[in-house]
Amino acid sequence: MEKTKLIIVGAGGFGREVAAMIRYSGLNEQFELQGFVDDGLTTDTLVNHLPVMGKISRLIEAVEQTAVVLAIGSPAVRKSIAQKLERNPKLKFPNILHPSVSLQNPDTIKMGKGNVIGIGSIFTTDIILGDFNLVNLSCTIGHDVKIGNFCSLMPSVNVSGGHVLKDEVYVGTGATLINATTLNEGCMIGAGALVRTNVPARKTFVGVPAIEAHPVKNH
Repeated sequence: MEKTKLIIVGAGGFGREVAAMIRYSGLNEQFELQGFVDDGLTTDTLVNHLPVMGKISRLIEAVEQTAVVLAIGSPAVRKSIAQKLERNPKLKFPNILHPSVSLQNPDTIKMGKGNVIGIGSIFTTDIILGDFNLVNLSCTIGHDVKIGNFCSLMPSVNVSGGHVLKDEVYVGTGATLINATTLNEGCMIGAGALVRTNVPARKTFVGVPAIEAHPVKNH
């Protein structure tokens, strides 16, 4: 079977993790990893023995069929890049799941495009995942969870059954979501937080139990 050529957007820490996930797992039988594009690095720089092939504009202007992975942690930045790249019909955005990911009832789990699911994550049953989401290492996603687009779940996030995550939600490392709450657009959950109430749009919640974080005022 002919391999699909694939380029990673972003050569930072997460981009390097995605590259390793593709190169050193069964995914290397499906994808031929070409290298990175990154606006912050010089072309032909080597990152973990892979070339930086240019800036994101290289993909915007691509004329060959190419698979692309957006390895960008920030939901807002990932969305901005995706909106530019989606205009090019030559680019495809496959879902990248490490072979160790467990889909316990795969017939009831629906995913859009461009999602990245890291090593050891578990999805149980009746789950909907939109487009361009990041579910990092060792996360658990319970029954009847709905995740929108451009969300980022950092390592070891636990999402209990029935939760709704709207678009561009960021959940920090080790956070736990209980009580079937709704996390509204663009909200942020701090690392290690315990969320048991709905979180308003664009707000940051931290702590155990999680409450809204307010800016510190200088006196």
